Amino acid sequence: MFKLDSPLMNFLNKVADIMILNAMFLLCSIPIITIGASFSAAYYMGYKMVKNEESYIAKGFLKAFKENFRQSTIIWVLVLLVIGILAADYRIILYSGIEFAQWIRISTVTVTLIIAMGVVFVFALQARYTNTVKNTIRNSFLMALSHLPTAFLLIVVYAVPVVIFYFVPQILPALVLLSMGAVLYFKSFLLLRVFAKYEGRLLDKEAEEEDGGDPDGGIFAESERMELAEADAAESAETEADTDATESAESEQPADREMAEPAETETPADTDETESQEAAKADET
Repeated sequence: MFKLDSPLMNFLNKVADIMILNAMFLLCSIPIITIGASFSAAYYMGYKMVKNEESYIAKGFLKAFKENFRQSTIIWVLVLLVIGILAADYRIILYSGIEFAQWIRISTVTVTLIIAMGVVFVFALQARYTNTVKNTIRNSFLMALSHLPTAFLLIVVYAVPVVIFYFVPQILPALVLLSMGAVLYFKSFLLLRVFAKYEGRLLDKEAEEEDGGDPDGGIFAESERMELAEADAAESAETEADTDATESAESEQPADREMAEPAETETPADTDETESQEAAKADET
């Protein structure tokens, strides 16, 4: 029961990993402006946890946080701007005293829902694929509209901790330690299932590009798997190291040759001594 590979120990290890993920996400989100990078880093580690590839949660989180910081922060700032605009719209509709038509209210709610569905995908895509900010945002909305039930579930899952706290307020300490980590882990599980439907096409697209074809864009246009990019970078670094070692070995060979050459060259003293011996033999003769 208490063996390291037993189901109970695996469950406890997973709970501990979720607690660490939760703590890292909350700590790195304190400055507010870094929330986007925190989401990307949390998804990055969530994917590894789902596939049982995680090693050190904190180390991997900080690595992904640093790598995704620039683009994730740009996306997060855009999200904050949209949230501000929508908040102003709702304030006008609710408190301005003007009676707005029903279709305006419905349209505002619909736009809000569509934006929310796109946002729940955008940082997940940023953590999984290398792409431009423009294409990442575009792909997130295309994927959300292509998977409406999943997109809706990804939004609703945030309400689960709130509902639990409402009915069982005594569980607040456990929610603080686990809630966001558990939500992001569950979302990572759902997102990987969605991504799996497209990653085969992404590999086919890369193969067509290598063959000189003109692949169709669509979702994941100009995207590249983060893991594949990391593998390519590691392979490139290894190739460069081998090349440097080969060049270093080749540069040492001429030096060895030059050191060997003086041993074969006669010195002036040796030449004079040889000529004196030959002259002495001639006199004796």
